[in-house]
Amino acid sequence: MAHTVTFLPRQLNLTVAEGESVLQAALRQGFRIPWGCSSGSCRACEGRLKFGRVQLKHCAGEVSASDSAADSILCCLAYPIEDIQIEVHKVLAPGQFPTQEITAQITHIKQINPDVKIVQFKLPAGKKIEYSAGQYLEIILDSDISAAFSIANAPRDDRTLELHIRASQDSVSYPLLKPQLKEGELLRLRLPLGNTTLHRLEHAKTLIMIAASTGISQMIAMLQALITAGDERPVFVYWGARLVRDLYLHDEMKTLVMRHPNCRYIAIVSDQPEWPARKGLVHRAVLDDRNDFKDTAIIVGGSPAMVYATYDDFIAAGIDAGQIISDVFDYAPREAQ
Repeated sequence: MAHTVTFLPRQLNLTVAEGESVLQAALRQGFRIPWGCSSGSCRACEGRLKFGRVQLKHCAGEVSASDSAADSILCCLAYPIEDIQIEVHKVLAPGQFPTQEITAQITHIKQINPDVKIVQFKLPAGKKIEYSAGQYLEIILDSDISAAFSIANAPRDDRTLELHIRASQDSVSYPLLKPQLKEGELLRLRLPLGNTTLHRLEHAKTLIMIAASTGISQMIAMLQALITAGDERPVFVYWGARLVRDLYLHDEMKTLVMRHPNCRYIAIVSDQPEWPARKGLVHRAVLDDRNDFKDTAIIVGGSPAMVYATYDDFIAAGIDAGQIISDVFDYAPREAQ
């Protein structure tokens, strides 16, 4: 019988077949996990069992999360008896890459509307920087202050990164970032971050992307990657904004979705009555349009308040929590709100 293993703290899930160790399953499915000997000698794959029970190779008994031995479990010797959670650091899922800190130069800034700048960076030559469409980065502003932004383009050969940066005087980080937003400026970046990747969505037959404001940047990168890969699954992109001017790439979005054979783009404006198309809250538009979410992954990009409002209404509508994906769940967990 197969069991699910969840690697903490990154909340990465994999399926372990009967008679298979945690390490064997991880390597078979393309996870990157610290390991060396695979026999228990090097202890590189050591972790802490936080939930569930495992059988240890060459041991008669089983170990549960409440046992003292749970503090030192080797993935190469651990065979799940049930679904487990195990804390192992430096684990990367397929399609994820090691996080690095680099210096990149701002090459171009475009003021796209009164509040939003599109900022392009050039990554350093001679240093391999890998990321997946859908991931985000942090601009390091001080020893303990950084600003997170979705990467707005799929990986490109010309080492260009694009960010959509919205002015926010309520933000702790924006007043520090604003004076550095100049062409030619060198900024420290930490990337890639986040678990929202197309590899994570391989199981879904339909993708629904819900974005508010600059949350569209993440969806643009993922849509570009789908087009490049020739992935023709149905995609529905919902972009919500308070004002028409906040749909700052409306025409570009209409052009982009035409490159995908099964993509539909829906723009929703909440606070401008003269808008001739859809009005209201963006996530409510999705619920109005659909009542069948089987085999569907829902990616949500926006402020924590918007993401959790979407989550609550979707759960109330009977949608499974595992279908709703957002980086907000990682960097702004609800208990911290």
